Amino acid sequence: MAVVLAFVVTAPLTKADWKIVEKANPLGPGSAVDVLQDGKPVARLVHGEGQIKPFLHVFGTDGELVTNPGLDKAGKGAGLFNHHRGIFIGWNKVSSDLGNYDMWHRGGPGQGRYDIVKFENTTTKNSGSIVAHIKWRATKKDASGSDVIISERRTFRVLRPAGKHTQIDASFELKAERDVSLGGDLQHAGVHFRAHTEVAKRNKETSYLWEPSEAKGGGRVIHDNHQWARLLFPIGKRWYTAQEMNSPKNGVKELSWRDYGRFGY
Repeated sequence: MAVVLAFVVTAPLTKADWKIVEKANPLGPGSAVDVLQDGKPVARLVHGEGQIKPFLHVFGTDGELVTNPGLDKAGKGAGLFNHHRGIFIGWNKVSSDLGNYDMWHRGGPGQGRYDIVKFENTTTKNSGSIVAHIKWRATKKDASGSDVIISERRTFRVLRPAGKHTQIDASFELKAERDVSLGGDLQHAGVHFRAHTEVAKRNKETSYLWEPSEAKGGGRVIHDNHQWARLLFPIGKRWYTAQEMNSPKNGVKELSWRDYGRFGY
């Protein structure tokens, strides 16, 4: 599954000094991997202790957060549907011989969990890339001692073409380590984007476009040729767009969207 998301902002950028820094998460529990341009965060992978799943934050040109953290700095749930965080992947019905797990709403002790085993991070003069090797683990082990359900290689390549918008080329490569079923309706499955929690309080101001434009649906759009979906949303006095572009190889049939700023395939 391959997804590209683009954030269009108004402030131009002229420099291109890219760095990747691993550190404690400054906005809450867990750890962070920051993609920086000229010292300002462009994207941040959040993971680890106190987080239900790894996800990617996106920042505006002045370093302002445009995605939903889900938790406050003390680690308490914050905002509407706070299990929706940044750019994320999950299914609420993951089934195998090791049991049934909800890898959408939950994660951590007593639940199925995501474990990042290593990073391979690189930068060029034009971009920064995070590559995370992730194990989706069950709460029990098989006869051989393994608790791994899925092995994943998750890649985020972050760039700002012409300094006009942020583009994130996102790749989620999943390898089943046993017979496994990934289930759930599209409101609880797939790759999604969630805007900042402020957007949920201003949901009457949001709007969507998608291609093919003739496809219709009040929150659920069915079509055989989904190409892209775009959300327009406000934070403070600024306006942003988030566009998810679907690779033809994905073969998805459904687009899910909500006026509070969550959408995906």
